[in-house]
Parts: sequence; C-alpha cells; structure tokens
Amino acid sequence: MHIGDLAARTGTTVRMLRYHEEQGLLRPERTPAGYRVYVEKDVDRVARIRCMLSAALPAGAVGQTLTFLLDGAAPVPEEADERARLAGTLRAELDALTLKIEALQRSRDLLARIVADIEDAEVGPGAPGDPGSGSRRTAVTKAGPAVGVQRTRS
Repeated sequence: MHIGDLAARTGTTVRMLRYHEEQGLLRPERTPAGYRVYVEKDVDRVARIRCMLSAALPAGAVGQTLTFLLDGAAPVPEEADERARLAGTLRAELDALTLKIEALQRSRDLLARIVADIEDAEVGPGAPGDPGSGSRRTAVTKAGPAVGVQRTRS
C-alpha cells in the first residue's frame, strides 16, 4: 500500500508518517521510482507508535520498544542487557507519566469543586457567609487542592 492508503487506514496524516520514517520508527520499502510501499504489518506498527507517543514516550524509547517487540533484532547474548536498559527507560517514563496523571487529577478535582461552587453561588460577591468578597470552600495549597476538603450544600 502507498503512504496515503496507510494514513487512511491508521487515522493519521501523510506528514506524520513521513516524520515517523525520519525518526526511524517506520521503514517502508521503496519502488525504483522512490515511492514508499507499506505492508499490512505497518498498520499495527503505526498503531503502536501512536499509542506510545500519546503516552508521552520519547521517539527514541518508542524506537527501542518497537525493535524489541516487533523486529526481533536483539541478538541472544545481548538480549538481557538490552531488555534491562529498555525496561529502565520505560519504567522512568511510566513513573514520570504517573506523576503527571496525579497532578492532572488534583487539578481536575480542584476545577470540579470550583465549578460546583460557582454553580451553587458559593463564591463571588454576595455569596453566603461573606457579603464582601464571597466565601470560597475550595481550599488550595501549592501542592494542589487540600485533602479532605468537603463541600456542603446549603
């Protein structure tokens, strides 16, 4: 299949497929005229690339992972070392992603409380309990929303 066909099948763009090739993540065959030719297994490869990149893995780690999982290029004597190195890289990325998810969850929880307070008229001028500047029941610290902050409905 040609690059436009692969783009349509994978829901990506021709430009993105060319970028993946530049990064060494895709290696299409070439016709004598220079056209890229992809095979059926490239559909799965692109799906895996997109999944790993959307998880914020750097292109280098994606390439290492694809080599190990799909290409089977690691020689037997070096396989354990390569596997350990790749696992370490992926573990570090997983840990960083976990921290980002936790921070996003705290931000989401805070935003949800603020929206609920606004919808319930619990903040702003004329809010119950503080006629001047309004009362704010969503406590915020440098680390994010306070743990255990409870909203009560009036």
